[in-house]
Amino acid sequence: MQADLRVSFHNANVVDIVFSGLWDKSLSKRALRALEKSLDSILNSAQKQILQVNITLQSDFDLDFCGGEVLLRWLEKLQRTPNLQIQSNALNSQKYIPIFKILQDKKLPEKQAITQELIQLHLDTFKILKKWSNHAFLTFGFLGEMIYNLLLGFVNPANIRLKALFFQIQEALIKAIPIVSLACFLIGIVIAYQGSLQLEQFGASILIVEMSSMLTLREMAPIITAIIIAGRSASAFSAEIGMMRATQEIDAMSVMGFNPISFLVLPRVIALCAALPLVVFIADIFGLVGAMFVSQIQLGISSEQFVERFLQMVEIRHFWIGFLKAPFFGLIIALIGCYHGFIVAKDTRSIGIHTTKSVVESIFCVIAFDALCSVLFTQIGW
Repeated sequence: MQADLRVSFHNANVVDIVFSGLWDKSLSKRALRALEKSLDSILNSAQKQILQVNITLQSDFDLDFCGGEVLLRWLEKLQRTPNLQIQSNALNSQKYIPIFKILQDKKLPEKQAITQELIQLHLDTFKILKKWSNHAFLTFGFLGEMIYNLLLGFVNPANIRLKALFFQIQEALIKAIPIVSLACFLIGIVIAYQGSLQLEQFGASILIVEMSSMLTLREMAPIITAIIIAGRSASAFSAEIGMMRATQEIDAMSVMGFNPISFLVLPRVIALCAALPLVVFIADIFGLVGAMFVSQIQLGISSEQFVERFLQMVEIRHFWIGFLKAPFFGLIIALIGCYHGFIVAKDTRSIGIHTTKSVVESIFCVIAFDALCSVLFTQIGW
C-alpha cells in the first residue's frame, strides 16, 4: 500500500490535507514530490491571507521512524509559517505519539534516518568503489599479460622486435641525453653552491666534495633523469598508443594476429629498463662536473684536488645504488605510460586526459619508489 496524500482547498482560505497509505523507508519520489508541492501551495496562499489547514490521517495510514521524520519536518515548516491555523490529529494520535516524541526529543540519532542525502552518499561511494575495482582489475590484467609476454621474450628472443627496441632507445633515451645532461649539470651547480655557503662558515669547505658527490650519485642524478624521461617518454607512450586505440589500429592488429602487448609494450619496457642506467651514468658525470665547477670558483678547490678527494673518500657503493635504481625507474615509467595508452577511450579528449595522468603518476611513483629505496638502504647501512 503506497503512501499518498490529497490536498483540497475550500472557500479560498481553508485547505484539507488527508494522508493515507504506508509512510516508511520505501517512500516513493511521487509521494515526496506531492508533499513538497502541497507545502509550496500552502505557503503561497498564506502570503495573501490567513489560512486554516486541516490535517487528517485516514484509517489505513501507517508510518515508521523514517516516515515520521519526513512528516514531522513537514509539520514543523508549516508551524513556523505565519498566517496559518493548523488543526491536526497527527501529533495527537495515540498510536504515533511514541514515534513523534522520540523524534522531537532527538533520541533517535540522525544517522539512522534514511534520507535522500544518505542514499545519494551510498550511491556515490558505490560508484567510486566500482570505478577503483575496475581500475585495479585492468591494472593487474595488464601487468599479468606484460609479465607473460616478457617471459616469452626471454624464452624465445625472436619474439622481441629488435628494430622497434633500438628505435625506442634512440627516441626515448638517446635524444634525451642533452636535456638530462644540462639539467644535472645545473643541479650539481646548485647543490655545490648552496652547500659551500654553509660549509665555508665552519671551515670545512673541502667536505663539499663528499657531500655533492654522494648526493648526486645516490639521489639527484637518478631522480632528475627519471623525472625528465617520465615527462618525455610516459607522455609519448600514452599519446602514441592512445591514438592507435582511438583510430582502431590496435583492434586491427589483434584481428591480423599480432599481440599488441608484445608488439607495442615490450620494446618500450625493455628499452627503458636497459638504456636508462646509461643515461643515469652520463647524468652522474655532468652532475659531478657541475659540482667541480662551483668548488673551483667558490672555494678554490682545483679539479685535481676534487678528483683526488673524490676517489679517496667517496665509496663506489654510492654509484651502484643510484645506477641500480635506474632500471626500476624505467620499468615504472614504461608500464604506466603504456597502460594509460591502452585504457584511452576512443576520442581525442581522453587521449589528453590519460597523457596527463601518465606523466603525473609516473613522476609520483618514481619519487615514492626512490623514497622507499632511500629509507631501505639507509636502514641496512648502505
